[in-house]
Amino acid sequence: MRFATNALPKLLAAAAALLGMLFVPMTIRAELPEPRASHIESVEAQYRGCESAGWCRFWIQPLDPSVESMHRVRPDGVSRMPGDAIISIAVRDRMNALLASMIHQHKQIVLHDLRELSDGTFAAAVTVNGANLASDPILVELREKVTGTTR
Repeated sequence: MRFATNALPKLLAAAAALLGMLFVPMTIRAELPEPRASHIESVEAQYRGCESAGWCRFWIQPLDPSVESMHRVRPDGVSRMPGDAIISIAVRDRMNALLASMIHQHKQIVLHDLRELSDGTFAAAVTVNGANLASDPILVELREKVTGTTR
């Protein structure tokens, strides 16, 4: 009983403070969200698949909930060809195999120097545990076939 008599004044004071806050005039302002950054140094991403058009889908944790979290990213150093070309299909299949294997091994995928391109896609250097995706020997060989150069 003694506890109830000591706690009652404290509860009444807290209730009065909350009730008082409801009647205090407040100014509420809506702020426009920051425009989407066109360049980000590096960000951890989750792989969601690659297309033969030369881009991969990555999910990035947005800082602002109103910003799209799924991004189409063109990996730096990887051949970009029309979607119907045989080499572009081989590049897509290799990137899908590499990145899918990496996520099953719980490796960290990071997009470095992420920047927005004029077509609404992004470009970035894609690394997995610090190793650049474009340095994969098969992707290098496919890039050499496209450009006609050798190492």
